[in-house]
Amino acid sequence: MSRETKTVKLDQLQALIEAGAILDAFIIEDQDGRFHVLCRSVKGVDHRIETKRGELRSFKTLDTAARLLRDLGISKMRLHMCEFAPGNIPLLR
Repeated sequence: MSRETKTVKLDQLQALIEAGAILDAFIIEDQDGRFHVLCRSVKGVDHRIETKRGELRSFKTLDTAARLLRDLGISKMRLHMCEFAPGNIPLLR
């Protein structure tokens, strides 16, 4: 069963956080070694950040993604790293 996922602008996510609507925050590494921020609301909806152009926002480093969450007022987050697979070592690029 998949969750409902919405893409939101950064200011919309900030408003959700300030309203107390965000339950959990995750930083997820994709297969290319880039990081994505996902925030789960109390209603079970996953919110991903989009760029000004409407594309899914990604980060080159874990530190940058974590700093963004901290700047938004989130001090606890979960980290999901891409698991090793033969021929796929994104952290060593």
